[in-house]
Amino acid sequence: MINKNAENRDKWFARFMCVFIACCLWIYVMSEQNPIVEKEFAIPLASRNLAEGMIVFNVPEKVSVRVRGTRTALANMPESDIFAFVNLSKLSVGTHTILVNARFARGDVIQVTPPAVNLFIDMKKDKIVPVTAEIVGSPNKDFAVDSHLLTPSEVKVEGAATRLEALDKIFVPVDVGGRSEEFTVTQKPLAVAKDGMDMQDVTIDPAEIIVRTKLKKRIQTATLPVKIAYKGELAEGLKVTSATVNPFKVTVSGTPSVIDNLKELDLEPVELEKITKNATVPVKIILPEGVSASRQTVDVDLTVDGTGAEKTNE
Repeated sequence: MINKNAENRDKWFARFMCVFIACCLWIYVMSEQNPIVEKEFAIPLASRNLAEGMIVFNVPEKVSVRVRGTRTALANMPESDIFAFVNLSKLSVGTHTILVNARFARGDVIQVTPPAVNLFIDMKKDKIVPVTAEIVGSPNKDFAVDSHLLTPSEVKVEGAATRLEALDKIFVPVDVGGRSEEFTVTQKPLAVAKDGMDMQDVTIDPAEIIVRTKLKKRIQTATLPVKIAYKGELAEGLKVTSATVNPFKVTVSGTPSVIDNLKELDLEPVELEKITKNATVPVKIILPEGVSASRQTVDVDLTVDGTGAEKTNE
């Protein structure tokens, strides 16, 4: 009986040893074929448990997480299998240093860089702010911006209380480059701080503004000399010894593209056949299309030699 029990124990021991050796061999083979390795990933950093009505600043977009696992587990593994976060539970307004937590279901987290981050917690607020239009570029030379109609003319701006205190204005850029007639565009409103920097950490509602821009013609003035012209000839024996214009300069107005090209004003020709003695002749000014003048005529004083007559008006 004793010998039979001893024989059974030997059998079970032999079986156990076989299983043990098989397991060791399997572990050895696996460690050779699928070893434990480490790998580093750039993981988005999430914020958890932020109190309602609060907002957090300075949270890094990503942190570096080094994990350890089998080569098979880490091969072609999506970064979403690693989760990194900061717990913002019960934090009050102010600056805080918070540890970064990381989880990895396929293995172990070895290191997180940085291990902690400095955050700022603030109250979330909103306020109504008027929207202005700011001109970009220059319209057609002959036109100027008359007015803007913005729809809506006010927006709700939401963000941290301290950031809203720094807000200077909300505006929409309106490109008028080369424009010569009324136009309508839809633009995204932008926030600018008192220091002139863009504020991309506030939310603007609505996110689009309709801007209707009206243009008006520009009127430019200039004072230009007039130029005498003649038609026909004087009677035999007569000669014009002097001709003066009164006034010799006339103020005109019109669009810049026309006025800038004018150097002098032409007059209708003086008909010399009608001149027999000294005379003052009213002459009409020839005005280009779209140009108006302070007067329609000028007086041309002619001195004629060979008559000895006194100057008369005709």
